[in-house]
Amino acid sequence: MLVGGGHAHVEVLHQFAASPLPGWRITLLTREAMSPYSGMLPGVIAGLYREDQALIDVRALAARAGAEALIDRATGIDLAAKRVHRAGGEARPFDLLSLDTGATPDTARIPGAAAHALPLKPIDALLPRLRALLAAPPARIGVVGAGAAGVEVALALRARLPAATVVLVAGTAGVLPGFPETLRSRVTAALAGRHVDCHQGDDVAEVFAEGLGFARSPPLPLDAVLWATGAAAPAWLAETGLARDRAGFLRVDDCLRAIGRDDVFAVGDCASFDPLPLPKAGVVAVRQGPILARNLRAVAEGRAPGPYRPQKDWLVLLSLGDGRALGTRNGLVAGGRAAWWLKDRIDRRFMAKYQGA
Repeated sequence: MLVGGGHAHVEVLHQFAASPLPGWRITLLTREAMSPYSGMLPGVIAGLYREDQALIDVRALAARAGAEALIDRATGIDLAAKRVHRAGGEARPFDLLSLDTGATPDTARIPGAAAHALPLKPIDALLPRLRALLAAPPARIGVVGAGAAGVEVALALRARLPAATVVLVAGTAGVLPGFPETLRSRVTAALAGRHVDCHQGDDVAEVFAEGLGFARSPPLPLDAVLWATGAAAPAWLAETGLARDRAGFLRVDDCLRAIGRDDVFAVGDCASFDPLPLPKAGVVAVRQGPILARNLRAVAEGRAPGPYRPQKDWLVLLSLGDGRALGTRNGLVAGGRAAWWLKDRIDRRFMAKYQGA
């Protein structure tokens, strides 16, 4: 059973469609029939892609793999009985279980964030509210969090809504914390050049209907707030009995198996890789997909699974919202239309694998 329609699980289905697993019945349990690809979300916001270009029809993909697709929400796991509970029907049994459910927005720490901010994750819940926001654009929009996602979304909103004031709230961490200083400087210049205001030096202390409050700075009046900072583990994972880290994410070994289990795997944002910390980023789940598919097949056939070896560095390409991008790898930074061409090509090739007939 595959729980969640994330980036790794669509690769599992793709591989099982190409090479079926005899004697095994595959079930996909996912809350969304159309799985969004996070890499193209900023392009959708900017108007560079139609929404359907960034969505994977998981029911069609499951059908090609000979799998049953259940559009429903997982609510719990009974490890002793080897059953997955769901919101809309009877529990389903499993012999092998894989979890790729993503993360939830970490809004609980900041008063008012859950009530007044629009979180970027989960993306399937974001899209309908985003349509409404773009249809009736607010005059002042804030994006809280200046990691890669926050930067791209702020620039995308600037490109799509030129009459709106867009503010990127970077807090004390600043713009793109943890990235090479050259890229941070280039992105900061790109934000200024495209008239995205940057609020730095003080973290958000409260979100209210009229904007943001800070510990030391004056309030920031806003008409809409998008939340692009922090990720929390889905609450129902706490009741599964599976080993979790301090933040509540499922601990997995180097083969992507839940700690202490040979029959449960976890990948993507819902997992915490025991051998070394990994970012909550779509590229991680994409890279884990082929390893997960290989390991599920190995265990199903009575063979030992193999290790997942994360890259030490990978190509990062950030859309600037206007047909340009900035990219970095191994400390080198490049940008312009050629960088966007490369990002667009990579994203379209990724989607073509899963959207094809």
